[in-house]
Amino acid sequence: MLIYLAMIDAPEDRSKFERIYEKYKNLMFYRARQILGNDRDAEDAVHEAFVRVANHIEKISDPECPKTRALVVIMVERISINEYNRKKRRGSLPLMEELLPGEDRMEVLEEGSAVARAIAALPPRYQELILLKHWQGYSDREIAALLGMTQGNVARTLQRAKEKLRQALKDEGVEV
Repeated sequence: MLIYLAMIDAPEDRSKFERIYEKYKNLMFYRARQILGNDRDAEDAVHEAFVRVANHIEKISDPECPKTRALVVIMVERISINEYNRKKRRGSLPLMEELLPGEDRMEVLEEGSAVARAIAALPPRYQELILLKHWQGYSDREIAALLGMTQGNVARTLQRAKEKLRQALKDEGVEV
């Protein structure tokens, strides 16, 4: 919360923000989690919403009125929906869904860190591309720009990385 308070100059606005934060943080997280489906993205959405609240705190008259509640919920909903749509447009399938379709995916997750060990066994370039694509959600075009590669090269290298990952998972005894 200190980060947000550092953005606010007036002591009365800081007090107002603290009351808003304490009163609505759980509600905002709950709503973001409903839309985004995971805690990490929900936390990011709530953070962004609180940054916006801090930037416009002087416009909020009463922290505990229904109008304020509606404002913060609408903010976090809009941010969450935008994030959801952005990820959907990127078409970033989680790596586990791509490699292990169906129910086998849950069994692998319960086995511990077999996937993490398999990724760690890959060459650094393959690790980097898999993490950028499937954990960070970058598109092939964005990865190409970040790493100074062509988009076609990114796609081919990712395909090779996935094949090596499948083989490493098989070597770990994971059915792929």
